[in-house]
Amino acid sequence: MAIYSYLQGGLGNQMFQYAIARALSEHYQSTFSLDRSWFNAPQTETTPRPYQLEFLGIQAVAQSKVNFPRKPNRLMRVLQKLPSFGPIVYYQQNAFTFDAGLLNLNGLGQRDLFLFGYWQAFPYIEPIRFILQQEFKTKQPISDHYQSYLESIRASEAVMLHIRRGDYVNSPSAAKFHGALSLSYYQEAIEELLLNKPNAHFFIFSDDLPWAKEALPKDLQITFVENALQADAAAQELQLMYACKHHIIANSSLSWWGAWLKEDCGGFVFAPNRWISDNSLDLSNLLPAHWHRIPA
Repeated sequence: MAIYSYLQGGLGNQMFQYAIARALSEHYQSTFSLDRSWFNAPQTETTPRPYQLEFLGIQAVAQSKVNFPRKPNRLMRVLQKLPSFGPIVYYQQNAFTFDAGLLNLNGLGQRDLFLFGYWQAFPYIEPIRFILQQEFKTKQPISDHYQSYLESIRASEAVMLHIRRGDYVNSPSAAKFHGALSLSYYQEAIEELLLNKPNAHFFIFSDDLPWAKEALPKDLQITFVENALQADAAAQELQLMYACKHHIIANSSLSWWGAWLKEDCGGFVFAPNRWISDNSLDLSNLLPAHWHRIPA
């Protein structure tokens, strides 16, 4: 058998789609490939993103040459349950739901498994967390531009504070579906953190630093991480996020990874109590129980 994972979205989403395939390949002792066709097709109402996993130290993975099957209808889903009926094509319904059945597929044997979704539920990947901590480091050394930030982070009570705006503000479809977090979310998280860590030094990561510089309190120990405008900038900044002791994340998969794979297992993590505009969703498989949820 082989596992095929369909990639889409930015670096954080690509990491989730790699991680689910990596975890299932360990679980089923199989090979896996990545379908990168999304990056070569014109996108409508979706923010275009480049393929960026190549900047991380992941294991050598084949690029899938197999045409990804379309979403199965109800009859096909029933037939797929038969042990000898072709490949299993799994289109995820909810990115934040953990489906234990995916780890207990009957009669998988020589059948292939195709995965389409975002897979933002940490129980899938918890068993390989240590592997991912190694593989999600940058392939290239930290650049001179980011090295000084890394040294400051390691020498302080460093807090990663991530502000995602960009398409969450400027793209009507992304703004409707995701929505940027309010300033009050960050203010409350900062206040709570300072009650416990009065010497906290905040390192600000954002795709809208001008807004952050204007909006955030001026009386903090604060460093704004300027983007290096290099191809692997997101991957490099992710390494700085890992190195921070505490984390205030946005509703963004990139900062989620910065907090979930952080080097220091202690420390505080503050996360918004909603991830997308639909605030009725159960986020218990996205946000670990020990993370502090703040109204957003």
